Amino acid sequence: MKYFVTNIRKTMKMLIFSAMLIPRLLANLQCSDEASSVSRYHLTEKCHRSKLGIVAYANYTSLTSCQRLGLEKKGLAINFSPPEARKVGMEHSCEVMNCAETDGGLSLKNDTRYDYYTLYARPVPDKNSTCVPTIGMFRLLPQKLNYTEAVEQCRNISGVLADITTDQRTDSLGQLLAGSGNEAAFVGLRRSNGSVFKNSRGTTLDCITYRAWAPGHPRRNSTKFECVLISRQKTWLSSACSKRYPALCELNPGGPYKKGSIFTSEKRNGSLTNIIYRK
Repeated sequence: MKYFVTNIRKTMKMLIFSAMLIPRLLANLQCSDEASSVSRYHLTEKCHRSKLGIVAYANYTSLTSCQRLGLEKKGLAINFSPPEARKVGMEHSCEVMNCAETDGGLSLKNDTRYDYYTLYARPVPDKNSTCVPTIGMFRLLPQKLNYTEAVEQCRNISGVLADITTDQRTDSLGQLLAGSGNEAAFVGLRRSNGSVFKNSRGTTLDCITYRAWAPGHPRRNSTKFECVLISRQKTWLSSACSKRYPALCELNPGGPYKKGSIFTSEKRNGSLTNIIYRK
């Protein structure tokens, strides 16, 4: 009888442990499934080399190896020299850039040794876009919109409301906002089903350790304050979705490239790619 009771106790403990463990395992699987898909580089212009900042370089004979290095270093673009175009004395055949060219291609120079590839080939980011190095290309929409309008306007420029769920993203995008003179802007973080916050990619905040909530946020009334703003002080604020604010869009990588589209005569007089460097 004693042996039987002991076994029952052990079984109960195992069931309780399993009941506690299974939700965690399911949550981990969900977080793994929500990982972003791998982007790819698109050939943009042959015989051109970008002069934007280089984060890594190497000597490779294959384009595939250069692309792998680019993704490993989180580069937004690469210059690659195919074997038939190489010259004696070249230091490296693969260059990884921390930013991508915007329309006008003002940092692109004629160079018969290299071809330029980018994650952002179609559409090419316009000259009002801002690069956060090794993170992505962003666009601040200054007109005041409600959340639904903000989502739609970002979609119209091939983007989504910006993800702010890392310290570098919050820091850099808060800096971009402060430089624009705006106090706050809608970003891609919203309550789902009145409780869990999700970003524009569908990842729940439960899968992320970083937080930047301002004191008193998120507000307790989950049905009234479902949307999120980023402030110029680099903090997150919960807000009613009906309120009107500027919007921070994150441009989606894409392709293939339409030949010549980066060079449009009316845009060649624009400025170089705007870059936000972390302070």
